[in-house]
Amino acid sequence: MPRIIKFILFLLLFGALFELGLLSSYTIVTSEPPDIGNLIDMQTSKLTAIWEAIGIGSGDNSTNRLTILNADPVAQTLKNKTGLSGVNIDSMTAILQGSSSTDTVTVNINAEGYKENQTGGVTSKNGTSSGQIVITPSEKYYLTATATGKKKSKGIEINVTTIKVTSIKRIYNQ
Repeated sequence: MPRIIKFILFLLLFGALFELGLLSSYTIVTSEPPDIGNLIDMQTSKLTAIWEAIGIGSGDNSTNRLTILNADPVAQTLKNKTGLSGVNIDSMTAILQGSSSTDTVTVNINAEGYKENQTGGVTSKNGTSSGQIVITPSEKYYLTATATGKKKSKGIEINVTTIKVTSIKRIYNQ
């Protein structure tokens, strides 16, 4: 038997045993019979999310990614609306929502932000400071916002008055 057929059979056997283990563990944990269709849907949705997060798959088409032409005002607006210390301009991307047939389009803006942390120090009435100052590493955040903008030949010019922050996620450093 050729090696490739053996390898494919091994993968099929591994997949079947994995699914049987999943079904039996689901039965043990929940004390209910498994809903096979629901479990398979859950697995495929999780795998799709992982693949899209690392850039595999068709969920994020590169033709929908636009360069932000007015990155400084957009970063300043995001900084003001979120209360962060700053927004990394190099990490900002605009992803087109819907069709691009008109000049004014809606985009999702993704960016990384940071917040500087400094605590401690007591200032007395005569203006001298005493006590311990503790400086901790910057906290990193992942921002998602929506906005409208005008498509140009080299990218998109975002209308900063239409920026709405939809989520702020803190990224934990380990």
